[in-house]
Amino acid sequence: MNKKHVDNLIEKLTVAEHAYYVLNKPIMSDGEYDKLFNELKEIESNNTNLVFTYSPTQRVTGTPENVFEQVTHKQRMYSLDNSENVEDLEKWIEKIEKLTDNKIFPLTVEPKIDGLAISLIYRDGLLVKGLTRGDGFIGEDVTHNIKTIRNIPLKLKNSIKGEIEVRGEVFMPTDSFEKLNKQKIKDQKKLDSLAQLDKKEMTSEQLKELKDLRNEGTSEFINARNAAAGSLRQKDSNITANRDLRLLAYQLIEYENQTLNNYHEQIKTLEELGFSTNNISLTTDIEAVSIVLKDIEENRNKFTYQIDGAVLKVNSLNTQDELGFTSKSPRWAIAFKFSAEEQTTQLLDIKLQVGRTGAITPVAVLKPVNVGGALVSFATLHNPDEVKRKDLRINDYVIVRRAGDVIPEVVSSIPERRDNTSSIWTIQKNCLCGEHLIEFINEEKVPRCAGKEKCKIAKKESIIFYGSKSGLDIDGLGRETVETLLSENLISSFEDLYTLTYEQLINLPQWKEKKTINLLEAIESSIDSEPSKLLSALGIRFVGKQTSKLLVNSFGSIEKVFNASPSDLQNIHGISDSVINSISEWILENTNKDLINNLRKIGFKIDTQIKTSKGELNGKTFVLTGTLSKYTRQQATQLIEDLGGIVTSSVSKNTNYLIYGEKAGSKLDKAKKLNISALTEEEFTALISK
Repeated sequence: MNKKHVDNLIEKLTVAEHAYYVLNKPIMSDGEYDKLFNELKEIESNNTNLVFTYSPTQRVTGTPENVFEQVTHKQRMYSLDNSENVEDLEKWIEKIEKLTDNKIFPLTVEPKIDGLAISLIYRDGLLVKGLTRGDGFIGEDVTHNIKTIRNIPLKLKNSIKGEIEVRGEVFMPTDSFEKLNKQKIKDQKKLDSLAQLDKKEMTSEQLKELKDLRNEGTSEFINARNAAAGSLRQKDSNITANRDLRLLAYQLIEYENQTLNNYHEQIKTLEELGFSTNNISLTTDIEAVSIVLKDIEENRNKFTYQIDGAVLKVNSLNTQDELGFTSKSPRWAIAFKFSAEEQTTQLLDIKLQVGRTGAITPVAVLKPVNVGGALVSFATLHNPDEVKRKDLRINDYVIVRRAGDVIPEVVSSIPERRDNTSSIWTIQKNCLCGEHLIEFINEEKVPRCAGKEKCKIAKKESIIFYGSKSGLDIDGLGRETVETLLSENLISSFEDLYTLTYEQLINLPQWKEKKTINLLEAIESSIDSEPSKLLSALGIRFVGKQTSKLLVNSFGSIEKVFNASPSDLQNIHGISDSVINSISEWILENTNKDLINNLRKIGFKIDTQIKTSKGELNGKTFVLTGTLSKYTRQQATQLIEDLGGIVTSSVSKNTNYLIYGEKAGSKLDKAKKLNISALTEEEFTALISK
């Protein structure tokens, strides 16, 4: 058997898959496809040298060793800012027009798929890696499951040398979701039936079926997005392969050859490479945008997949590059969220919850109601003023919606349906911890436990946050584990985690050796966390990931951040008064000083001086303008931030440097008037090379 014959079979099968799953135009029967597939499979089983990664037989690979391994994205995967009406869009357009000398229109408009963002890496035309979005910086390796999605090409139709990245949205078609849930109901009945049998009397087939049902799970999925997410996170790719997942590609990133001019061209290129893409409309003004949005919303239930809005993007890739990114999202794109589905239910109670910083928020306890495909029983009410403003009373009938089709929200009460059972809610005097009062501080709307870090509930929540993905990402240190450790008096704070022993954990109820060893190893590994990550994990108010990174990069270490004066902190662009006050208050607490000292003794990099900058970049503010030729806007931004600098969008007296390319325009003129150092790309390169 020769390679030519095998390549011919692979080509026929690949073309057939593309026609069926991408073009929706089958070119052969299922029987013919199966015959060719089985022939190829038999040849490969007898000739291991003829097994290629792009063969259709290699879509299902079982469970590889690197399953769900965390991988850093080459370019951050940003989320999108949201808008809810045309007025918001007009403000967005007006805002970004002020930031660039280029034309904003045309804008592209496309349905916003309610799915999961995925990054696909191709090397020399072959699929080598599939990653989830994760937190935008780090995703999980789900290559083994990505390969099972049949409209994702294992080998690109057009040969591309080097490495490219394709981003898209994985989803489950609505019909497939409904079929899956119907099957889940049948599976649950079957599982209940098998569970009643004596295992000693069960056949091998029954035992296998029982095992398979338990492994795959029989619970119904709330909506198609959850079904897609659950399917993509299966360790066994055989399970994923049996789920109907699809991908719509929306971005092509070429690492070596930046040849495309606009987003519309990018989409056409993706189609030529073998990908399914979304329906894209080009608009030339806000009126055209409104027409397209109205059409999409009116037909939202006619799509084969769930949508929750539309996405608008600047079509010109050069303009996208010039606009760049904020700390959370691209400036050149925005999501338009459709009106959320609303339902009526009853407000049974209003209870309080305590957060990790001691913040106390009221929570609506609702008579369970299905809203947008999800069963809603609770909804945050943000603060006591919100309860008063919306005139919410216990036993009221209320209108509930899922904000952004995700977060449950009480829209309003229905006073017309109010009767004598309704009662006005007032906030209690004591915190749920039972040891401290609830207090309102200055002008803040959200009350807090007067005990602050001494509040046992806040302490519990802070430890949970410390071990979460937003903290140090300590695998196995979830809510249930933290609550167990606290109830057994094994820990009372972060530092106690590092005194836990095997003997203490193995004796806990339902704790087995593997679980114990894995947790201890994860805790030990967390000691090597980067300083900025540790600073964020401490849970100081207003000090999140980005702020922590900015602070540590500016001062060089956690110790220097805490030793900095308010005026030192104020000199850092992007650090607000709220952050300054919060840090100052936090470090004044003796318990927090002790915490830092203890973490230092454990081995954390409290004093470690990190490399913050080269030459003059540390704490300096930069503005980028014009078309850069040597760097993309994102690459230049990343270089500046890595070296301690800050990138802003507008020129002011606080700007230290302006980096300009061709067609620099008004920003360069303004920089000259303010005597700000204006650097060409070559001069910028020289600066960072010092």
